[in-house]
Amino acid sequence: MQTNWNLNDLYEGFKGKYENDLLKLKETVNQYKVSVNQKSLDSITYIENVLKIEEQITILATKLISYPQLIQSTNVNNEDCPKYISKVITILNELTASQVDFSKYLVKVDLSNLDSELINEYRFILNKRQENAKHLLSKKEEIMYAKLSELASSSWDELQSLTTANLLLDFEGKKITLSEVRNLAYDNNQETRKKAYEVELKGYETIEAFTALALSNIKREVTYITKLRKYKTPLEHSLTVCSMQKKSLDALISAMKDYRPYFAKYFKAKAKYLGYKKSLPFYEMFAPVGKLEKTYTYQEARELVCSAYYSFSQKLGDFASKAFDNAWIDVYSQKGKVGGAFCSNLAPIKQSRILTNFTGSLSDCLTLAHELGHAYHGEIIQDNAPLNIDYPMELAETASIFCETITNNYLLKEFTKPEERLSILENSLQGDAQVIIDILSRYIFETNLLKKANGPVSSNEMKEMMLKAQKEAYLDGLDSKLLHPYMWLCKGHYYSAGFNFYNFPYAFGLLYGKGLYAQYQKDSVSFLKSYDEMLKLTTSATAEEVALSMNIDITKKDFWLSSLEVIKKDIDEVIKLFEELQNK
Repeated sequence: MQTNWNLNDLYEGFKGKYENDLLKLKETVNQYKVSVNQKSLDSITYIENVLKIEEQITILATKLISYPQLIQSTNVNNEDCPKYISKVITILNELTASQVDFSKYLVKVDLSNLDSELINEYRFILNKRQENAKHLLSKKEEIMYAKLSELASSSWDELQSLTTANLLLDFEGKKITLSEVRNLAYDNNQETRKKAYEVELKGYETIEAFTALALSNIKREVTYITKLRKYKTPLEHSLTVCSMQKKSLDALISAMKDYRPYFAKYFKAKAKYLGYKKSLPFYEMFAPVGKLEKTYTYQEARELVCSAYYSFSQKLGDFASKAFDNAWIDVYSQKGKVGGAFCSNLAPIKQSRILTNFTGSLSDCLTLAHELGHAYHGEIIQDNAPLNIDYPMELAETASIFCETITNNYLLKEFTKPEERLSILENSLQGDAQVIIDILSRYIFETNLLKKANGPVSSNEMKEMMLKAQKEAYLDGLDSKLLHPYMWLCKGHYYSAGFNFYNFPYAFGLLYGKGLYAQYQKDSVSFLKSYDEMLKLTTSATAEEVALSMNIDITKKDFWLSSLEVIKKDIDEVIKLFEELQNK
């Protein structure tokens, strides 16, 4: 199988078709400016004309920006990509003044009195624009901020990506990437895990000062622009972007805090199983346990994921096979490639691309299942109208978590021995703990960082805040002397000025996905009929409305507690298996 993704369906280089589309984007942006100025037309005709040109811009811009971004993600040292990304952004920034005009026009219009097929199609986003227009600056200020942010927060963000992607660390006489060192947290050897943790932290010391400067300046910019736009807090803005109510988030966070003691109990049980007297060192969170020591080839990972997907539906299985067959996935770690994993939906060509740093672990197989879930979500919405292809972050995790759960439960049916079952259940629990407890620590850290972001925040202050947040989230589950003070440095999510609190959506997605899977187990026939329709709805409804389409009320803490209870059952079984195997 091909292990590097093929981008030819987008472009075959930056010449020819790419340059032609770049020129076409410029022309379409100019058409947009002209269209926005034609306010003498009746409201329906005027709004329809603007929306039709926006559709063209969205299609072109998605392709033009995705191509260099995808290339750069596998080679951050590619010198052409930043230039072309900048060209696209520069062209799109020319829209700013006209977009402000159009948004302010919408504020004065009663959309409920306008009836046309196109306006009805986009009523949700038009209503959102009306609301967001209340927070716009003047036209000149918006233009200036669009240009300056490219030189400020966007550049600081790029600095973090370049710095961490190019960081080479000395491990046992070899120079390896940060991603490779972090992947050793899953190694079967305890000493290797510990040494990798120590090497990782030592490596951060060489870059912490200027990376902290980058994060500090991003958050200072966020704090300033939030006040100018008259949002109460950056969190209010993020919730607006998510189309989600504060009471839903409050219910979620409160439920997560309630279940901290159960996770702490799990961490301490794992510590005992691994031979520690009290709490678990940070570097042992991903230690494999049980007797399922198998590592997977990429072909075996494909077979596992596809089989699991087919166990849910023919449609889902066929989709996964298509993604593997058509080289949508960039598989292995290499120098200059960004860490972690992601999925990029490419609606204009009805495809997606997935990046992983596959090492053969069971966790990597589940990561594949997770990212292919994102791609399936993209498949379901690919025929939506061009402006209805974006969904908020917390709903973006819906299909991915669901597909990961399908795969994990498929594995549990295949392996029934206590040692094997422990390996699979505990591996899943590792992920759950990250998405509930570590995400909680990130939420706490970012809340505190933004409170201090009226001025510079040093790397020492960030380390202190991170340790404090980890202690508050993990309670006594982790060894307080062996935590990870640099989690703010290695997580790129903190470095987005456009979306802050790039953390709670993951917890939302996990628990919402768990709740959906519980529904599927109760009545698979009716669930299959409504699941895809729910995914389509994610682009044109609030989080609360999407959930209600599946008879779920996310504003109530009870729903989140019921989903956490599903995880608690896994915690109880894992602890029982720990004790059972220790007593053998």
